[in-house]
Order: sequence, then structure tokens, then C-alpha cells
Amino acid sequence: MSLMPCFKPGQAFDEGIILGQLLTGYGELEVGMCSCLIAVEGMFDRPIRTLFRSPGAESRIKIAEGALKSDFTNAGLVADLMQALDDLDWCREIRNQYSHCQWYWTAHDGLCFVNLEELAKQTATITRLMENKHPINVALLTAQEEFFWYVKECFNHLHSAYRAWYQGRARGGAPGPAPFVYPKPAAQTRPPAHN
Repeated sequence: MSLMPCFKPGQAFDEGIILGQLLTGYGELEVGMCSCLIAVEGMFDRPIRTLFRSPGAESRIKIAEGALKSDFTNAGLVADLMQALDDLDWCREIRNQYSHCQWYWTAHDGLCFVNLEELAKQTATITRLMENKHPINVALLTAQEEFFWYVKECFNHLHSAYRAWYQGRARGGAPGPAPFVYPKPAAQTRPPAHN
């Protein structure tokens, strides 16, 4: 028995798999953000406590910005950091719309959702639950998942680029093997939140 019958085979099964990956995978993006603070601090304890002590993904992004901005400015990486944090916030918005919604599937409409937080903010009396439905399909969900991967790769790059800058500064220009820097991914356009 499924709590979400619209995701069974023959209906929105494929969409459900991608949605599950987006919902559960968002935490990996926050870990990527945290890895940047770990690179700055040189330890795990303080960065993890700094970012994850307070609940709320939006507040974690703001805390990370405050904790990282100065060091990443010194390393010449602040523009990329700010873009990655902004893109992470977009991923948070996508994840949140799926976390706080009601799903349904019909042969005519396909998979649709109603964002209950969005619905609760409307000033008019709520008389129909499906009045503000948003259709969603595999193509859009795939684009959103690819964007999540892109953001993860941005943090991989930022973490390694900061470490390389720091190691180079610590060596004072002395010769030695160049530290590995994860390649900076090509910029991606944000996918829409829904169709």
C-alpha cells in the first residue's frame, strides 16, 4: 500500500523516482556548501555546528554566506561563491515546493501538484484544492535534477579551489606539486520551478 498512489507504475512512477532523488538529494548540496566552510576552517566540528545547529535551509545559506564571504573574497572566488549560494537557494525553493504540496495524477492532466504554502498565502477563500495546480513531467524534473548536480559540482569546485589557493599561499610560492582543483562546471540556466 502506498501513501502516494499517483506514483505507482502506469501513472507517475518515473516522476516519483526523480522527485524522491530531488527531495533526498538536497541535503548533499548543503554538505557541499559545508565543505567550503570545512576548507576555510580546516576542521569538521565548527563548520558543521555553525551551519546545522539552527534549523532551516534558508538560514543555513545566509549563515554560510556570512561565514565564507571574507575568505573567498581573499581567494578571488567570491563571485563564484555568491552564484553557487544563489543557485542553492533556487534548489531549496524547488525542493520546498515539492515538500509542501498535494499530488494527483489523471490520464488527461498527467502529474500535477498544488503547493499548499502558496495556496495558503492567497487572499481569496480557498474553495477548491486543485485550483492552482502545476503540471510536472519527466523532462522538467530531469532538468531540475541536472541543475542540482550542477550546483553540487560548483561546490566541489569551490571547495577544491579554495584549498588550492590556501595551500599555495601557505607554501609562499615554493615549488611543489599543484593541488587538484575540481573543474569549474559550465554555467547552467535555472530550470523553471514547474510547467
